[in-house]
Amino acid sequence: MTRVRSGLHVVVSVHDPPMWTLPDREVTRIIEALPDDVVVSAREPEEKQEALAQADVLVTTRLTAEESALASRLKWIHTTAVGLGGLLSPQLAGRDVVITNSRGVHSESIAEHAIALALALRRALPAAVARQAARDWAQVELSTRTARPLSSTRMLVVGLGAIGAKVAAMAAGLGMTVTGVRRRIDLPVPPGVDEVLPASGLVEGLRTADVVVLAAPSTYETKALVGAAELDVMRPTAVIANIARGRLIDHEALVAALRAGRLAGAGLDALPREPLPPDDPLWAAPNLLISPHIAAFAGDYWAPAVDLFLENMARYKRDEPLLNVVDKHRGY
Repeated sequence: MTRVRSGLHVVVSVHDPPMWTLPDREVTRIIEALPDDVVVSAREPEEKQEALAQADVLVTTRLTAEESALASRLKWIHTTAVGLGGLLSPQLAGRDVVITNSRGVHSESIAEHAIALALALRRALPAAVARQAARDWAQVELSTRTARPLSSTRMLVVGLGAIGAKVAAMAAGLGMTVTGVRRRIDLPVPPGVDEVLPASGLVEGLRTADVVVLAAPSTYETKALVGAAELDVMRPTAVIANIARGRLIDHEALVAALRAGRLAGAGLDALPREPLPPDDPLWAAPNLLISPHIAAFAGDYWAPAVDLFLENMARYKRDEPLLNVVDKHRGY
């Protein structure tokens, strides 16, 4: 007979305005789905601190070391995000607390956004929009911006998790030749990927790529993964799109490369600081397309994240393996 846990204390605390706040309707849905448990909605810091002492399960995107110390009963954390930057402190990493994330929930939307950034940059659409705003018929200028046909284009996808694999499949469907870079080359090769390089092969892949998409997790090892040295080996006709985390790129080096014409363009959906301050040099960099961390928003962002949590909650109560368990030491 399967043992089913009940009477759990579940704290729901996803509140990072203006964008990252779990709507009331989804909090209500969690409460209604768990009638045998105590579900506490704790948006404000004081409410969260008070509720953590009784928490068995926590739904959140952020947890300080001090808050972690308050949650002595905590057994499982689910984050509605993919990254763990605001959650995984050294103190928490050393505890016997399971962490699951929401990777894969928005992979299709994010991958589509990456492809859109890459194609827009290759066809000089940011320049076209700027000329349109100036009412400048820039046909001669824009006709000189050449790009290889997609059938002759090589894409490098850095990181072949759920998002990177989806990017690769879409790119291959458009006719591109796709190479991937991943830490574990022993894993199965995702559909659409022609070759997989180890992490040490990043520079090799950058040398021949026409399009580079960064889809790697943010860890100590991937900080400034693409810096001045990596940008210098890229083709001057290449473009790069980051739909992962802002810290993957050395942005000072990126601005310098764009200003010097050593790179055809860059698209950023993840920025070093968010919101990006008005005086940041990225705003004025040439051939740079910025989208304000909205790649995952292509409909109802929250419902599928809550669906995943509720599926995992059912598994947790039945002592079944949870989906999307995070390796706390690797950070993803």
